[in-house]
Amino acid sequence: MIVTFKRFATVVLLAFGLACGGGTDAVDALDPDLLDVSPDVIADIPADVPVADAPDAVEVAPDAPACTDGEASCAGAYLAKVCQGQAFVDVDCMATQGRVCENGACVEPWKYGAPVWTTCPGVEGGTTETLAQKAAGYDAIASRLHIHPDLKVLLSATLKKVETACVGDATPPCYATPDPTTATYEDVGAWHTGENDGLWSALYLTSQAFRYGTTKSPEALAIIRTLLEGEVTRMKVTGVPGLFTRQFIPPNVAGIACPDPVANKALYTTDVEKDDNRWVQVRDDGCVWSVNRVTLEWEGSTHCGLDAYKGWCWLDNVSQDEYAGHTLALGALYKLVDVPDVQAIVKDLMTQVADHLVKNDLYFVDWDGRQTEHGKLHAYSFADTPGFLSTMSMDYILMGAVASGREDLRRYYDQCLNQNPQQCEGWAYPDEPPYKDLMSQMWLYLGNEGCGSNYNNFSMVYTSLHNLIWFENDAGVREAVQKAFDENFMREADQPRALIVQQNPWFNFGWAAFKRLGQGSDGPATQAVDEGICSLKQFPAVKMPVALDPASKYPHYCDQRNDGSATEFPVPVNERCISTFEWWSDPYDRDTCGADPWTVIIPGDYLLPYWMGRYFGFIPETL
Repeated sequence: MIVTFKRFATVVLLAFGLACGGGTDAVDALDPDLLDVSPDVIADIPADVPVADAPDAVEVAPDAPACTDGEASCAGAYLAKVCQGQAFVDVDCMATQGRVCENGACVEPWKYGAPVWTTCPGVEGGTTETLAQKAAGYDAIASRLHIHPDLKVLLSATLKKVETACVGDATPPCYATPDPTTATYEDVGAWHTGENDGLWSALYLTSQAFRYGTTKSPEALAIIRTLLEGEVTRMKVTGVPGLFTRQFIPPNVAGIACPDPVANKALYTTDVEKDDNRWVQVRDDGCVWSVNRVTLEWEGSTHCGLDAYKGWCWLDNVSQDEYAGHTLALGALYKLVDVPDVQAIVKDLMTQVADHLVKNDLYFVDWDGRQTEHGKLHAYSFADTPGFLSTMSMDYILMGAVASGREDLRRYYDQCLNQNPQQCEGWAYPDEPPYKDLMSQMWLYLGNEGCGSNYNNFSMVYTSLHNLIWFENDAGVREAVQKAFDENFMREADQPRALIVQQNPWFNFGWAAFKRLGQGSDGPATQAVDEGICSLKQFPAVKMPVALDPASKYPHYCDQRNDGSATEFPVPVNERCISTFEWWSDPYDRDTCGADPWTVIIPGDYLLPYWMGRYFGFIPETL
């Protein structure tokens, strides 16, 4: 008996589709817009290719159609089989869309299985405000108070204060300050600026990308455009394509100024080892000026062409943590803000970063031609663990390749970093194995029971794991990243302080969104989402420092890195000292803190997980 290819495939695929949950339910679930299949593909399927006789083959009528248009099913985690023109066509949901297959449709990974999320109904220490009310308040104060239109960066601020008569038993001196609920950037007496300005501002920018992706808010888009202009400035002021500065200060902005070039001359003096961050000036000749470490005199450089930034100063020796924030923001903007002018800027910045790393063999090279101290990204550089560095390198190069669409960057990612199908010619590090095989070597948990762990490293590698999964459409590589995210980050075996127990909503929501689901997995991360929402409910509604003393309530359990003291269990969020970005910190910290009624801290740490939770469907709008 001879059965044609098309007829035999009809029987097999229909039977397979029913076994996998196809049929009418699959047809109803199919979104045709998600399955972009050209009619030419169907035309290329041979009509009468004979296959060997099979005793189990079923005789079919000669003119029977292969299938009914719209019929669909899944063949594995990523492959959808869709009937178009009465013939089945394969659609690789992952390779073409970064999605997974469910009931014959390509769906976002975080929607697979239509999980039902709980919302922590009875948390102790929660605020009276709803999550939505807190988000609205923080979004309002961020745009009104924390972003100066000439700085285009999100900064914490100390409000202006005027001495006034004391009331009641108050001890002089007493001060009056603007009402924080209505204060604007014009009410700022001093801006809090530091070497990680760009990092904190970029994390807030990421929150606005998720906010726009969720609501299409014009207010969010306006903030995005303002802060993106600051991102462009942060790179252009260095005069090195792909190189961000840690910190920049323009002239003539109230409440912020460059270090005094006479009184603070040492801050501008170059160092021998390039292990200190140094300020530089851009003078009227458009060149970078610094203080010679031998003569201790100011001198110009040949690094010129910065006429647009005359009178500015900026801090050199940029680090990995600075880039962690910028690249997270750029990746989210690329994915979520489909607005032409935003996309053009984002693609350009992502491409410049990738080009810089490729040109410099995975190092960040400063304005003076020297490698920055914490800018070494190749896996065996000993700047950090192989897993940490390989994940970061893969993320930055892949995003640049995707954003630019350039084949050379894609080849570098595939053949140099991942050595697929083999190691690229001229690779600078021939002794390094494929980077995708190194990701498990994170080694993030340090010291007794993880007490000595570096939470900077947890946060930095998280940003790269998050975006690398989001941008990676190769199923094999993606699953390797998911495995590292799960087993070497969130749920490290035999670690009592594994991140999964810390109720960190930023980490929990990212892991829940990109966790591998389906056959062989342990299902959606419902508990992690619930616990993340609990922490957001405990988060204060106003970020102004108040007096707190966790050490008096929670006894010392173990020593942290840098001689700090840690509790046995995470301190509840409502009992922690206010910090710049809470989820970047050690939740076991016993530090005490005092009140500061004049200072308002930036709210990116609340807004980023909140808007992520809203976008991924974990947090309902009414919560």
